[in-house]
Amino acid sequence: MGEDDRRRQRVLFLTHHLPWPPTSGGRLREAELLARLGRQFEVELVAISKVAEDDSRAVGEACSRGVSARVFAAHISSRIDLSPHVRRHDSDEARGYLASWWPHHRDVAVHVEGHYLLSLLPPQARSRALVVEHNIESTLFDQQADLERDPWRRRHLRRAAALTRRAERTAWQTAAAVGAITPEDVAVVRRNAPAATVHLLPNGADHLHATPPAVASNRTPTIDLLFIGNFAYRPSQDAARWLLTKIFPAVALRRPSATLAFVGSAPPPWLRQAAQDDPRLKVTGHVADLTAWLDAAEVVVCPLRIGGGIKVKILEALSRGRAVVTTPVGMQGLRDLPPGATVVREDAPSIAEACLRLLGSVGERLSQQRRARQAARVLPTWDQAAQALAGAWGLLAIVEDHRDVAAAPG
Repeated sequence: MGEDDRRRQRVLFLTHHLPWPPTSGGRLREAELLARLGRQFEVELVAISKVAEDDSRAVGEACSRGVSARVFAAHISSRIDLSPHVRRHDSDEARGYLASWWPHHRDVAVHVEGHYLLSLLPPQARSRALVVEHNIESTLFDQQADLERDPWRRRHLRRAAALTRRAERTAWQTAAAVGAITPEDVAVVRRNAPAATVHLLPNGADHLHATPPAVASNRTPTIDLLFIGNFAYRPSQDAARWLLTKIFPAVALRRPSATLAFVGSAPPPWLRQAAQDDPRLKVTGHVADLTAWLDAAEVVVCPLRIGGGIKVKILEALSRGRAVVTTPVGMQGLRDLPPGATVVREDAPSIAEACLRLLGSVGERLSQQRRARQAARVLPTWDQAAQALAGAWGLLAIVEDHRDVAAAPG
């Protein structure tokens, strides 16, 4: 190890995937941050992955970023008293590795992506950890329950919310610090763990460089409506189904030629089938370059009913100066944007009406695009986001071990 390596602070980065390729908002966040911090810090990334074989192929990419990486397969715990996320990310192999690794690295900062991974660490390591929450997961279960019509499923989701809330509180009270991506989520953590040290660790928004759209638009035919999402994620699936079955039919009734594209990884079979049945629909799967699709869209629609944290898809649309129609859930974390940066509506008829108005008026659409570009100028950059996280890591270096740490959160 060279002189520069000895000077760098060491960080154990515990996550549930390798962030390359960045096919989701969570992966994108980690990829952008590690690209900036991997040279400044000596990072060892440990992933407890539900797709371990796929993630193992990205270990070389991690090394090229200056990050040492190990991947362990996640298993489902047999303990039904644990929250769903904790159950789905069990790994005796990872737990054993971390238990043997920790005694030789007690001076490191520990970064944990999600409360549900904290219990994999030895007890003393938990008290040196920064737990970063992309969402308040218990809230997402409650949102799903609010939308669920089946009584049995609704009770199941309420129980999942309660178990998750308990796991979150235990983790937040145990860890040295907690990080949240939005001011709203910071407030939730502080209400539930008043003694916790809480950091605001925002996302950046400059990864899609805001260049003029003409070149990209020449490659992709104009699209009336565009929805971007990781369709393996339940909130994106719910939004896609609502858009497909309630919002788009109302748009098409008054504008029969309207087109709608769903762009993003892991589209479910029912969504692909809908595109086969209706030539106005397009479903792409993962695309390497989102800018062409964003620049070709007249309106970016983000009809989320379930969600937390900040919505990368909205940051990306604003950074490209697109007209955005979304919901109050979609605007979480973006309350401080200039007025009118997006069009916010709550129900399907109102969302459809907003889309029709923008599609029908070039002047309104251009005005909305101008407001989006103005909003993009005040969004944090990834350099600023990395600086905030580096500061939180730096504070972990002075945290002392606590020998009386509570048992694993569940």
